[in-house]
Amino acid sequence: MSEIGYYNYYNNTSRYTPDAVIDRYQQMVDRYNSDELHSNNENPYSDENLALRKLDEQLAPMAENVRSKCKTIDEVRHYLGLKYFGQEEFAFTKKWKEPEKYAMYENDLNAICYGTVGGANRQDPRLNFTNKDWDTYEAEQKASKQKIISNQMNNLLENNGITVNDQLLISFNPYSYTASIEGSSDLSMLSKITELLNSGSNSRELMYYTMQTSGNIDADALTKFRAYQNIKQYTGYDLSKLDLKNGEFYTPEGQKITDILKDKLDKNNSIAVEFKGAAYQYTKDLLDKIAEHGWNGTPDLELKIGFSIKDGFFNLDSFWEA
Repeated sequence: MSEIGYYNYYNNTSRYTPDAVIDRYQQMVDRYNSDELHSNNENPYSDENLALRKLDEQLAPMAENVRSKCKTIDEVRHYLGLKYFGQEEFAFTKKWKEPEKYAMYENDLNAICYGTVGGANRQDPRLNFTNKDWDTYEAEQKASKQKIISNQMNNLLENNGITVNDQLLISFNPYSYTASIEGSSDLSMLSKITELLNSGSNSRELMYYTMQTSGNIDADALTKFRAYQNIKQYTGYDLSKLDLKNGEFYTPEGQKITDILKDKLDKNNSIAVEFKGAAYQYTKDLLDKIAEHGWNGTPDLELKIGFSIKDGFFNLDSFWEA
């Protein structure tokens, strides 16, 4: 059976080349059933993702066969050009309209060159997708993400022998990414859940999910959070402990944090050269905004989310109404 998943078969320099085939659909399934929390989840069993997986499976034997014949991407393009737009008897797709033929061409190309159609050109008639208005699509995505991260939390509790009968309120420290919990008189249970949330990346992922689903986030508080995390990530310094003088933040050693930031970014091999300038300017702009009112004069980011076994995670309006 042909292997399904992402791989850069023709070593396209503009695409990522993994050491082995990456089955992103299986990763989606594993994450769906995981007891580790993730802020961004997709439902592998949605009609959309099942259709994409089915197309990957359908195209895999063809893709493997074409790779055995075509040694370059240009040869693949020529082969598919004949298949979908040629005048010979080989062009069996004449019954399709031009946008549909191009979609099939594009999805075949990705399957051959990269092992998967990925997000796919949705006009491919083999997918049989129906268009949805944006509001419907957005509502479905929101409900799906809520369901999956709630399921991950339930798995985390169940796998650790914890039963929750109360509605819990979870709060976050935006600088340490740690969570604290209240809402039950069972302090031992709260302590266990707190420890589980603060292990690995659970609290960080849940915090980002809360940010994504919270309707009212103070813009200045969000700027403060981003400035802190960027400085911490790029320089290792704690922005809250730096001195502010004449609109500039200084380290205890007397260095401007922006000078250190520039030097660290220049030496950071994980950031592409063409993006280093943008990363510096973006972070400097954040610092300038914080400098206007000072660290203590800028509000902190306050994030809270509710949780119950029955409803999973829910926003605070629902929490206080319950």
